[in-house]
Amino acid sequence: MEVDEPSDVCFDRTVDEVRSVINYAKLDECDLKPTSQILSFNTSLLGSDVKLVQVNKSLAAALEAGEPLTLRGEEDEGVVLCTKTKTYDLKEAETSNSMLILPELSLSKDIEESGTTRSLEWKTVSGVFYKYFEIQEIRPRIHKLRHQIKTLTEDDVREGTISGTSTAQLLDIIQASEEELKVGLNDLQAVQYKGDWFTLNQDFKIKVLSFILRFFDENSWPLDNVKKQETVGSLKELVNEDILKQVFDAFCEPMLGGSEDDFSLNKDKVCRLFGDYLLSPGSNFTVDEFLDMWQKAVPEGLTTDIRQLSGLVLVDRQANPNKLRRFCDYDLPDNIMERLSVLFQTREKWSIEDITPYIEPLTTPRMNVNALLTKYAKPVNYNGVKFFCAKHGK
Repeated sequence: MEVDEPSDVCFDRTVDEVRSVINYAKLDECDLKPTSQILSFNTSLLGSDVKLVQVNKSLAAALEAGEPLTLRGEEDEGVVLCTKTKTYDLKEAETSNSMLILPELSLSKDIEESGTTRSLEWKTVSGVFYKYFEIQEIRPRIHKLRHQIKTLTEDDVREGTISGTSTAQLLDIIQASEEELKVGLNDLQAVQYKGDWFTLNQDFKIKVLSFILRFFDENSWPLDNVKKQETVGSLKELVNEDILKQVFDAFCEPMLGGSEDDFSLNKDKVCRLFGDYLLSPGSNFTVDEFLDMWQKAVPEGLTTDIRQLSGLVLVDRQANPNKLRRFCDYDLPDNIMERLSVLFQTREKWSIEDITPYIEPLTTPRMNVNALLTKYAKPVNYNGVKFFCAKHGK
């Protein structure tokens, strides 16, 4: 008989007593591994400063790989858990079963199968818990990003004295992983200047882009095969080189099958920028008037399409002639119920095509646009076409 008993154990247990328990449980000792673990409770159990989190396989693998986890959230926000690439919502749950914390517990795979002599090991319970946190992967909460970054003007660059917001500062404020923050900054077409992040003043951005597009035209390059190094090298005397490179990257993408320096102009992004510029707050155009003005504003060789302004404009097809006005998704509340309330106050019923750009930013890996609308809105049919309206509306 082998007994590995700590000196501070608060009670004794013998192998015969363990065998009696096995017998009472109507188990065959031959079917069990030859080691029994005796539990005792630490006189000073872990308190409320320790929290348990139930993790999925992906998060467990990240922990095992030594990846750091970060809790993010200000006082007026719910806390989220972030890895380098993902964001998880944390919700407290409660169980009626006791969850025991045993740091030195031997798992089945750690105990040898062989041996006919039963041995005893004493293990100490360091904590008893009934509450824990469940996690659910969510979209990063980056709605505040636009308001946390200063606008950079051409005069600011000329003077060189402005300071912005660093990546570290943004990670302290924005509920997103580092990789998701990078994606958010890219979607916002933010630029990094002297180590800090900014959004470019719209006039400044259009001026820089116009330099780039004019250079493409002067070289008679097809817009689906333009050169980055030559463009930047030729224009860097006119515009700060770092900003020039980032504006180029915002509107040009690596050419499929091309060399490292071959890029294609994203025509939709360019058209959207010019359309956004024309849509001043409070403006109200007829659709035909705006489309004509917009097409004339974009560089030659580009074709405008109202779909390029998805999530930016609202078309009133009930008016005669049809009207169009600015209506941005990022100006709406980030709570799904509050956002739908504003949407249904703006328009009584929405087609799935029209409402999707305003719901898409609130989707999660488990809840797509249709799922959110089914849960929080009411589907109705008008002349065989499906629309959504307020759930408790008329």
